[in-house]
Amino acid sequence: MRNVIIAGAVVAAGAVGYILTQQDGGISATSKSPLAYVPADTVFFSGQLEPFPLKNYLQSTSSLQAKAPQELLDALDDETDPKKRFFTSLIKAYFDAAGSPAEFQKTFGLPDELRMYVYAVGFIPVIRYEVTDAQGLWAALDKAEQDSGFKHELRSSGDLQYRAYTLENNEKGEKFEVLVAFEDGWATWTINTHVNDAKTIDIALAQAEPEKSLQQAGTVEQIATQHGFINNYISYIDHQQLVTAFTTENGNTLASMLTQAMTASGDPDGLADVRNPECQSEMAAIAANWPRTVIGARSADDIQITPERSFMRVSTVVESKNKVVMDALASLQGYIPSYLNDAQVFGLGVGIDANKLGTGLSSIWSNMLEPTYKCAPLAEMQAGVQQANPAALAMFTGMAQGVKGIGAAIQDFSLKTEGFAPELESLQGIVSLSADNPKVLFDMAKSFAPPLAAIQLPQDGTAIDLSTMVPMPPEVNVKPMLALKGQHLVIFAGESGQALADTLGSEQISGNGLLNFSMDYKKMLTPLLPVMEMAADPELTEQMETLKNMDMKVKLALNLQSQGIELNTEMDIKAPSQK
Repeated sequence: MRNVIIAGAVVAAGAVGYILTQQDGGISATSKSPLAYVPADTVFFSGQLEPFPLKNYLQSTSSLQAKAPQELLDALDDETDPKKRFFTSLIKAYFDAAGSPAEFQKTFGLPDELRMYVYAVGFIPVIRYEVTDAQGLWAALDKAEQDSGFKHELRSSGDLQYRAYTLENNEKGEKFEVLVAFEDGWATWTINTHVNDAKTIDIALAQAEPEKSLQQAGTVEQIATQHGFINNYISYIDHQQLVTAFTTENGNTLASMLTQAMTASGDPDGLADVRNPECQSEMAAIAANWPRTVIGARSADDIQITPERSFMRVSTVVESKNKVVMDALASLQGYIPSYLNDAQVFGLGVGIDANKLGTGLSSIWSNMLEPTYKCAPLAEMQAGVQQANPAALAMFTGMAQGVKGIGAAIQDFSLKTEGFAPELESLQGIVSLSADNPKVLFDMAKSFAPPLAAIQLPQDGTAIDLSTMVPMPPEVNVKPMLALKGQHLVIFAGESGQALADTLGSEQISGNGLLNFSMDYKKMLTPLLPVMEMAADPELTEQMETLKNMDMKVKLALNLQSQGIELNTEMDIKAPSQK
């Protein structure tokens, strides 16, 4: 558990940073677009039409650059396999250079503004990115070869020479190789196996065009238009192409390669359960209702990268054409209070309309049972769904009648660590329950909580001191206040908490969202660091010290829109020198 917080912060920042740096090579009227080499039936694609400011991003996020965990380095140092030592050298080179943006660019020959894109030719992944110094790329690989004794084989595709690192080539004819090439300012990483042919490698190395390209299909432009994304960044996963790959023998490139792989492994019928007319038809119908997951930014203001700050806002949409399910989900949307619009030290909101919970889930449940599937895996899934009848929720929804959502926010807090055990010295925050008639719910709760029985909640919004009726632990130096603010039952602490409670009094509840989460890592972790130090765990303390220097805010919001289910992700990172 000690690495969970560190990993969460680094992975979250790294994921958004990775997404935003997946870029294609741009389209011009005088040169061939890199999209011309991307197969139209690729199952995933990530690309950007404008260069990403890599140098600025590395500088502003330098506090997030992780150090190599010592236990990982120790484990890697024990490896005696030359192939493993080769990748160990590359991993060490990455971590050694990650501490300095300039050194990182120099080590791997990366430009100040990077274009990069990722896609697949069947199941062959392709990563292409700009390199300003090819010698830097080759030097990193040469050093890894010298450190490990693992050498490459020089091959060619047309006029292009590339390196092949053979990781597997056994007596059974099984082969797995990593290929690295450089041409016209672009580095390409891909793989070669025993089940793909030479033409596949030519396409992966951008030496030949597929029969139909992503440029010809116009998929990127169509996604941008449909979802209102700006053209500097588009990514997607194609659910329909994935279904085609698993339910047909040669319906697309991935399907053909899977067929070849199963034949080569001696199991040509490995997908027989789904490669039949029933599954092909029924799974295709499901995929048609949920065709893609797409990711993009909707405004130039959503991507602001400077040496001092990186702000990124991206939208992920799971496309849906299933009106029954989408209408049911829309009816379930509850209320997310306005105080969660801004990132808090910690904020969480769940919007569920309890009045519609039973009927909404019943609609989804019924939809999953129609039609009756003949495809064996789908029929098995359907049988399991049939046993999970949501009618049992009726009792819960009766007790929570009128509830529209709950919210909580910590705006500030401090801990006192001078004593034997830490004490909560101060807290500014709020917890709210939004409902059609919150007083009725409070009166109902009295029967389950005897300490509340004597409380007469004022209708005019006047707050009462809850600590006089519910004893607080001595290590919690907080005076919680209870009040009825319009359609919101609130418990707050501190002046800031009271201000939020007063604002809620004028808010009318509506179905505006499903989930909201936010955290300010710096403000959350700084007061906790002394507590970590009290634990006398040097490794944990060092990790927490790293996190304390991260001036980073994150925010997630899940809601519904006309195109499908949407997750909006925001990340605001400041360089360590910024206050």
